[in-house]
Amino acid sequence: MPVKNTIILASVFIFYSGTMSSTELTNLADICASYQSIEEDPEIKQKTRDSIPYGEGLLWKIEAKNGNSGYLFGTMHSQDRLITTSLPPPVNLAIHTSRIIMLEVIPDQQSNHAFSEAMYFNNDKELQSLLGDPLWTELARILPEYGLPHEAIHKLKPWAAFSLIGRPKPIRGPTLDMIIYSKALQGNKEARSLETMKELVNQLDGIPLDDQLEILTDTICNHKQIIRDTRTLRDLYIARDLAGIVLFNQSPHHDENVYQRYIKRMVYDRNLRMADRIEELMTEDGVFVAVGASHLPDKKGLLQLLSKRGYSVTQIY
Repeated sequence: MPVKNTIILASVFIFYSGTMSSTELTNLADICASYQSIEEDPEIKQKTRDSIPYGEGLLWKIEAKNGNSGYLFGTMHSQDRLITTSLPPPVNLAIHTSRIIMLEVIPDQQSNHAFSEAMYFNNDKELQSLLGDPLWTELARILPEYGLPHEAIHKLKPWAAFSLIGRPKPIRGPTLDMIIYSKALQGNKEARSLETMKELVNQLDGIPLDDQLEILTDTICNHKQIIRDTRTLRDLYIARDLAGIVLFNQSPHHDENVYQRYIKRMVYDRNLRMADRIEELMTEDGVFVAVGASHLPDKKGLLQLLSKRGYSVTQIY
């Protein structure tokens, strides 16, 4: 069953420490007991922060050796009004002076429909049997708060479930990506998609099923904390603290191997593809590219990748 405005994927999933498999337990409290947060050493965290390339700034000017230039802007896939009420003046100016606006995926009706259709199993798999009754009961309690009726959740894929509940409840209002897209249309600018919706869905579908279930279990068990954490992420974004976002993403994980596979597939692998396409795009002048802020910083981030390929990268905002 289609769901409106479901292109917003939760950017962070915190897998807390523990060892017991949820399939061995029959009580929700017992399952979730092993998914508890652990404190981080602040001294180690500061040393890590200092080593993160491109740790501050959301808007960057990218200049090619051929003289062409463009902008790279880090967004947050959020409806939070503290983010969406108004774009910073430097970002508005960059959009205004650009000819081509490129987003991760164009947030139009066609993309929304394709994403919504991809959220459901089209075979004999059912989420309840994959999760087990305690987790399923809790998920069935949470999901209607996200506009998904109970009868629609049985065939939901695990990645779709954790993408829905791993973020605050939807409100009436556009995401930051939608606002940028609207500005492109209003300014009669060419709007392009950095990835196709099919490519994004393939990345999600390619997450091993066991990993999807692990992430979903964590998200169910820590749902309230994760929603609180999204406010922390929002504040880091408003402060343009990319290093803080990296550290936030790297919080201690319940299963480090699951996290590493997830981050490689959904961030690092996509960064390589995005960098290739930005490079192709830079044969033209006046390009504004908007992607999730988590794609910008660190050693495998877009800014570092573009810099290594010979582009000049300058912080604007």
